[in-house]
Amino acid sequence: MKVAVCLTTFNRIDCARISMEIIKLNWQQTWPVVHACSHATYEPYLEDLLLRRPPRPLTTGALDLLVASIQSAVERFDPDFVVHLEADTWIMDQQVIIQYLHKLRADPDAVIAASSCSDDRAPAWKHSQELGKRARHALARILRPLGFGYGIRQTRTISTQFFVAKVTPVFMQMITELRAREDDFLEKVLYSKVVRRFGAKAIVGMPEREPVHPGFRNTCEALSLYCQHWPSSEDAPSLDKEPLIDPADRPQGKKESLAAARFALQGPYMQRLLESADLRYYNGDAQRS
Repeated sequence: MKVAVCLTTFNRIDCARISMEIIKLNWQQTWPVVHACSHATYEPYLEDLLLRRPPRPLTTGALDLLVASIQSAVERFDPDFVVHLEADTWIMDQQVIIQYLHKLRADPDAVIAASSCSDDRAPAWKHSQELGKRARHALARILRPLGFGYGIRQTRTISTQFFVAKVTPVFMQMITELRAREDDFLEKVLYSKVVRRFGAKAIVGMPEREPVHPGFRNTCEALSLYCQHWPSSEDAPSLDKEPLIDPADRPQGKKESLAAARFALQGPYMQRLLESADLRYYNGDAQRS
């Protein structure tokens, strides 16, 4: 299978460099990386092709980077499949992707493998001061074992953070036709376009990460996926906006996730994150929460 990785970056450039060190130095199979980046001062690193894109607002900018990276990857490397990763989304184990490549290849109707961008309301209900919301939490605990996703929203979405797609002429036409306004939810736009063009059977879900928010938003160990916005646990926000009694309960950051991976080869950007006591440099002025 010919595969190309499409990496997209707005301003998390240290995350992007480390992602490339994971992909290029530590994944067993060698796949080309096409990097679409709109950061003004970013310099080429390990990518096979760098695309410089103009900075744009959040949604339209993300769409521009996504489309440009996939179009250029297909034009330059003629892959059978593309893997899209946003810069801050690290996949430590390449085998996770390979498993989904096999699923896509085995199913003639399948086009894209991804999780949704779903949101579980139950954790917030549990801690609410409102009796009605706490009652909804109790109801969710009853209904979910019966197969009802009560309280889980935004299931009709495709997470653009990480997906694997089968390259076909129809898929590429769909990608080039994607349009979004700044107030659109890009994950909904992509889902609607895929279902309209191919049907719901085209989506191979990633149940390991469902529902995404809040439990698997930043970490999904089953997918070896880490997309925290903070460089270390010391910078992490509190869980569910509740005070953390024990500092050991603070969620891990990129530094701790990287250390736990124990990669055989460490590039200079990995080493700096792992060894630096002062991490204020990390990703510059990119938002950390």
